[in-house]
This record gives sequence, structure tokens and C-alpha cells, in this order.
Amino acid sequence: MEKVTEKSIAIEDLHPNVLHVGYQNMLKNAFIKKGIRSPERYSYDYEIEFFTDSSGITIVDGIEYKISKGSLVFRRPGQRCNSVTPYSCWFLVLDLLGNAGKNIHNFQITRSLSFQEVLRNPCLDSIPAFIKVQNESNYINCFSTINILAHSKDEHDRLALRIKLLELIYMICEDAKNSLSKKFIKQTERESTSIIFSILQYINTHYSEKMTLEDLSRRANLSPIYFHRLFTKVTQNTPAMYIQQVRLDRAKYMLLHTNMACSEIANACGFNSPSYFNYVFRKHFKLTPNEYRLNNLNTESASR
Repeated sequence: MEKVTEKSIAIEDLHPNVLHVGYQNMLKNAFIKKGIRSPERYSYDYEIEFFTDSSGITIVDGIEYKISKGSLVFRRPGQRCNSVTPYSCWFLVLDLLGNAGKNIHNFQITRSLSFQEVLRNPCLDSIPAFIKVQNESNYINCFSTINILAHSKDEHDRLALRIKLLELIYMICEDAKNSLSKKFIKQTERESTSIIFSILQYINTHYSEKMTLEDLSRRANLSPIYFHRLFTKVTQNTPAMYIQQVRLDRAKYMLLHTNMACSEIANACGFNSPSYFNYVFRKHFKLTPNEYRLNNLNTESASR
């Protein structure tokens, strides 16, 4: 998978452009069976789905959300997603900066060529993957208007479309603040924290093995960029920093309680080489591993 990058923006930088828009009604389609799980895929762009009726499920980064009338899903580039039928929804795919090189006419050809950047801004960051909206009719009117305007070539309609897209983003940001959404977010955060704790246990057990961000995020069933953000939020450390600290703590124990050579300890604790182990250890403790061992052994002998 291509690496997804982040970019901090001011809210004034938003110039949303419609890449794809429409309405899908599975509930009235006799050929679509209940409980069919779609193949997992990546979101390459910003995707919004507003459900007008449903008894299905949507999955974002491995987390299942039971969708119902008035549910809204907000997906970011790089997130893994799929769903379980049936449901009816408005769908909208956006280029939020208007510079992705895609448009509504070439979208089916270009949609999987590249990921948009994940845009960081307090307003956008406040939007969870799943919310329950306050006023369903406002969203229905907004989506239906966007659907009409997006296919118009009239300059006045293009201006009206830009205004309507910003209005939709504003509505979503406002609904993200409501108490029902916050209650759901807290539940999701508890589930996410549980996932991170299971990864911490894995790291503490497998510290001697090679571990990459992609490996850990795959084990957590989350996208790498979301996993990194969640891990850092829960532990106050990046995954790389936490892994290194676990390895250093284990190395300190081995230096004092075993007769293993420093090179053996480096390998047993997952460091790439004895020289790298020596460099990292000295950077953190101002002593080489061997100096640390001798100093502590001498201190222990003197106290007897």
C-alpha cells in the first residue's frame, strides 16, 4: 500500500470538489441479499455516507458500526472499509483541497491511482468515523441539492455547489459535538483502548522480534496512520518509542542478572546490531551497556 501522508491546513484552505455523488437503495433491490459482507477496500479519498434506512453494518478500520436511519459515516484517505447489507444511503466522495487531479468525469478511472493527504485541522479532527445526525431532513436536502449541482456546468451552480459542500462539512462538524455522538465516541474509544492494550502485551512478549508500524497496525486491524495516532494518544509514546523503551528495560535487566555478552543481549532484545544497541543505550543512559553493567556490579559489591 502507498504511504498516506498528513498535512495541517487552515479552514480557509478548503476548496471541496465533488468526485462522486449519488443515492443507493439496496432495500428495494430484490437481488441484494441481507447479510452480504462486501470485500474490504481502502478509501483513497474523503468519503461521506448518509443512511436514510438500514439494518446493515459499516466497518471502518476493523471497527463495526450498526447503522440506522440518520447515521453518517466519514472516512478518511487510507482507512480500510467494507459493509454488510442491506442499507439505503446518499454517498459523496470529495477532494477537500481541489488539487487531487481527479474530477467527477474521470473518477472511476483515477479513484485508485493515489491517496489524498489526510488533512489535519481542529474542525476536521473533531469528526469521528461514525455519528448520529440531529436533523435528518437537512442532510437529505443538502445531499440532493449537491447531487443536482455537481452535474451542472453553469458557473452560478458551481458557486452554489461550493457553498453547499462547505455547509455540509459545517453541519457534520456541528453534529460531531452533540451528546449522542460523544456517548458513542466514548464507547468507541474504550474499544480502541482495549485494542492498544492488546498490542502493548504483544510488544512486551515479542520485543526480540522485528516489529514495524505496518505489522502492528495489521495486528490491530487498523490503518497505519490511525493506529499510530491512537497508540500515541493512549500511551503518550509513539509505537517506535515504546518498543525501544521495552527493549532497553529488558536489556538493563539482562545486563545485571545474566552473564550474556552485550552482543547476545542486543540480539535477544531485538536491536539490529551490537553497535546500534550501544548507541541507543548510551544515548538514553549516558553509559555504554558494559559501563552500566560494571558500575552496578561494583555498587552492589561495595554495599556488601
